[in-house]
Formats: sequence, C-alpha cells, structure tokens
Amino acid sequence: MIEFKQIKWNSTVNLIVLFIIGLLLLIFPIESLNIACYLIASMLMLAGAAYIYRVVKKRALETNEDLISIVISIAAIAISITIFVDPTWVIRAINSIIGLFLIINSSLNIVSLLKFRKDRTTSWWIFLVLTSIVLILGIFIIINPEFLAKIVVRLEGATLVIDTLLTMILSYKVNKLLEYKDEKKVIKEIKVD
Repeated sequence: MIEFKQIKWNSTVNLIVLFIIGLLLLIFPIESLNIACYLIASMLMLAGAAYIYRVVKKRALETNEDLISIVISIAAIAISITIFVDPTWVIRAINSIIGLFLIINSSLNIVSLLKFRKDRTTSWWIFLVLTSIVLILGIFIIINPEFLAKIVVRLEGATLVIDTLLTMILSYKVNKLLEYKDEKKVIKEIKVD
C-alpha cells in the first residue's frame, strides 16, 4: 500500500509540473523558447568542453577522429555562445526554413493546380485558394518568424494543460473506482464471516 501511495504522489507531482510547464508555454511562448535555447546551449557547451578536457587530459590526439571531434566540440561551444548572446536566432532560423519550405511547396502546387484547370478538373479552385493561403502564411512566417513560434508553443502549452487536466480527472475516476471495488470486497468479506 505504501508503494501505491508513493507512485500516486510521484504521478501527482509530475502532473502538476507538466501543468505548470504547459501554462508557462501558453502564457509566455517566446520566453519559454528562450529558456529552452539556453538549456540546449548549456548542454552543447558542457558536452564540447567535457570532450576537449578529456582529450587535453590525455595530452595527445590518438586518432584523426579525436581531431575531428575537437573541431566539432569547438563548433558546438561557438554555437552555444551565439545562442547565449541571442537565443532568438535559433527560432528565426528554424521558422525561416519552414516558411521557405511552405513558399516553395505551395508555389509548385499552384503551378500543378493551374495545369488541372486547363484539363477542366472540377473544384480545382478550392485547392488553389487553400494552397494560396499556405503560400501567404509561408511569406508571413519569413517576414515575421516569431509568429509561428508563438502559435506552435502556445498550442503545445494548451495541449499540455488539457492533457494534464484530463489525466488528473481520469486518475481521480480510477481511484474512486478502485476505492469502490475495495469497499465491495470488504463488505463481501464481512458478510461471509
């Protein structure tokens, strides 16, 4: 019984932590992304520094792989420093790549849809409108890359909050059901005695 209570306590703490993280992502999307970037930069810097320290401690490069790994480690440290200086460049870079992909892909789709129009394919214009909307969103993401970041992070936060609440409700229902079954079992034992 003590083990079950410990599991229940751990689950409750985990759910509360996830709920708080979800709220933070929902309310402070850019700040949360910045913190995530700082954490990634810290891990990159520590990993790069640890590998360089290990090689320096041996005082020799044993293989070409060690040299390549040192170069990669130095690059990782350099990237982590740039993230510490300006973490938003990571967000802008990722979203700019996504925006560029959307622009190229939707442009190619529009060209294909215009070919369908010539073949008198029905309802081609619906797909043309939807693809044009994607093209406009891609352009908007290139112009304002933080827009997509805010939306995605807020969706993640909302999903995390909803999932946590649903898990809490489900856990409560399961606990009530288990308590009810335990009560019925005790009543049956009393009747038998």
